[in-house]
Amino acid sequence: MTATTERRWIDRRARVRFRLPERRTGFDRRSPRRVLTWYRDRPRFIAAVLGVVFALNILDLLLTNRALALGAVEANPIMAALFEVSPALAASLKLLVTGGVVAVIWNMRRYRRILEVSIIALVGFGALVAYQLFSLLRVA
Repeated sequence: MTATTERRWIDRRARVRFRLPERRTGFDRRSPRRVLTWYRDRPRFIAAVLGVVFALNILDLLLTNRALALGAVEANPIMAALFEVSPALAASLKLLVTGGVVAVIWNMRRYRRILEVSIIALVGFGALVAYQLFSLLRVA
């Protein structure tokens, strides 16, 4: 061994090395989450869910416009202020924000929590639209 090679060998041995164990994804470690594993492995289904979330948001906007025309009051203070300024501004902001959220969910769909958020969004907007439909039918 030459002096240079010997010095390199000593430097390598002297360094403290950490070897991180291989980490599995959260899907592999938790067997009760089989539904989310199935959901994660079907990007077309995820795209369909996100499309339905966006469509439910549009339906929510249309039903809100109809309810406001019948004399209802917007419960969301931000949207109420935007509706006072301009319904077109409220609609464009709502659709822009929803489109952004859907795009973020699509780009981060490999994470379990994000998939849970997409399902919660689907159920939440579905419940909101059902509530608005029920309220409109009761008023009419």
